[in-house]
Amino acid sequence: MGRGPTNQYYKSINDSYIEGTLTCLKPEVIKQDINIDFPLVLNIEPTNACNLNCTCCPRQKTVSYQGVHYLPIKTFKQIIDEASEYSQLVMLNLHKDGEPLLNNDLSEMIAYAKKKNIAKTIHLNTNGTLLGTIAGKKLLESGIDDITISIDAAYPETYWKLKGSRDFDSLNKSIESFIEYRDRIGFKTTIRVKIMEFALVSSSEIKAFYDKWNGIADQVQVTGVHDWSGEISDLSITDETSSVRYPCALLWYMLAINSNGKVSICNVDWDYSGVVGNLYEKKLHDIWNDLPIQNIRKAHLDSKWNYVPVCDLCVVWVSVGDLKSFFQSRPEFVYPNAEQ
Repeated sequence: MGRGPTNQYYKSINDSYIEGTLTCLKPEVIKQDINIDFPLVLNIEPTNACNLNCTCCPRQKTVSYQGVHYLPIKTFKQIIDEASEYSQLVMLNLHKDGEPLLNNDLSEMIAYAKKKNIAKTIHLNTNGTLLGTIAGKKLLESGIDDITISIDAAYPETYWKLKGSRDFDSLNKSIESFIEYRDRIGFKTTIRVKIMEFALVSSSEIKAFYDKWNGIADQVQVTGVHDWSGEISDLSITDETSSVRYPCALLWYMLAINSNGKVSICNVDWDYSGVVGNLYEKKLHDIWNDLPIQNIRKAHLDSKWNYVPVCDLCVVWVSVGDLKSFFQSRPEFVYPNAEQ
């Protein structure tokens, strides 16, 4: 999510985002573009199903509470149609808690969003295991702009410890073939590989990962690790941290749509404690301005970090920086009816 401790790997990934991250928008983008009409960034989850069982992920608990869901293509198109009524998104992310390629309608979703010119960048994060299948080819053919492949290891044993899979070598070959296919066909999709600075991943392994993929993938991303607001108790946080707490800027520019239609404040909301609406009951524009999200923004401005449990111990807010005074200066984001 955020940047890791090794700043030599901080690279510009997207012009709108802080170096090293595709979660944290640059403060100048936020100040220039936030509005009460619609978010700048939408995360739409095609499915919360997954074919891996990563030790760093709370998804199993999520589905035990919420069940497994696949977002219908009809619902996706309704979301895109509404979004197209407003300014172009900075980014449309097609992932949250699951593996997006498990939704058979994914390529149609992307093609529809591209047709509507919905976002400057359409991006998804994948574990890469299905890129060697027909789903991978259809993904490229859909016209997607940007793909992040979370490998998270340079060695098979590390991959096994983190992902619970022994298919490390075949995964690497599949990704290389996927990139070769992209180049052969002439698609313009940016393909990035990612590793996270877990405690069990040594600096030498990160360097080995970087050296292997640099020149093969378009970008090599090295990020920090967060513990899902304390849910993964034995996970060491290597994301940026701060001794001074300030409001999470994501609340003013992002929404995450879960595959069951519930709308969360952000893509960290694994336990749905940050749900602020349901797209089957209200339009996203109305949810963006409704009392539940107003209450959460007001709570952050009042330093009530545990108003939403998933916010309490989160660190993803750090990399953007402190924009409290700016948010307080914008009259459209002053909420006299919010909870005090």
